Amino acid sequence: MTGDSVGFFEIVMIIAFSTLFSVGGGNGPLAIIQDRWVNSGLLEPTLFSWALALGYLSPGPKAGFLSAIGYYMYGLPGAFAAMVGVILPSLVGAGAVSYWFDRLQPAIKRISLPAGFVIAGMISAAAWKLAEPMALGTVELSSIIAIAVWVVWRSPEPAIIVLGAAAVGLIGWAVG
Repeated sequence: MTGDSVGFFEIVMIIAFSTLFSVGGGNGPLAIIQDRWVNSGLLEPTLFSWALALGYLSPGPKAGFLSAIGYYMYGLPGAFAAMVGVILPSLVGAGAVSYWFDRLQPAIKRISLPAGFVIAGMISAAAWKLAEPMALGTVELSSIIAIAVWVVWRSPEPAIIVLGAAAVGLIGWAVG
């Protein structure tokens, strides 16, 4: 999708706001980006999924997919805007935490566990919204639940999961 109705500063602001929910990883922005740009039709779901897959397969932080989102929304300036949106809150937050570290220790201990549940809920909401139009059957839902249990239990590399899903999709395409 083009950036006809999305500008540089909107990308910076939405990405910066969404990265505030990225405690411990880059998954926090998923639900916000999906709600703001995918559900409104500004970003195609296939491009969103493609950016997420590429970001997870490439080396580096999990937030790397955000540059692809920015690129799809506004070209190279959009990719730059997304990176500014990722870096700016991190710089401000790191500076504040290093300055106030001793005073923040009790707060960090209090919010660590609840923040993980909030992020898991946001990821689940984004995944459900992506899966909703697919009208998944019992076999597909059972497979997803089994894979989710396996991922929680064994913690495999994300690349193994993505490549395995690609192999299953290729086999399904060849058979069907």
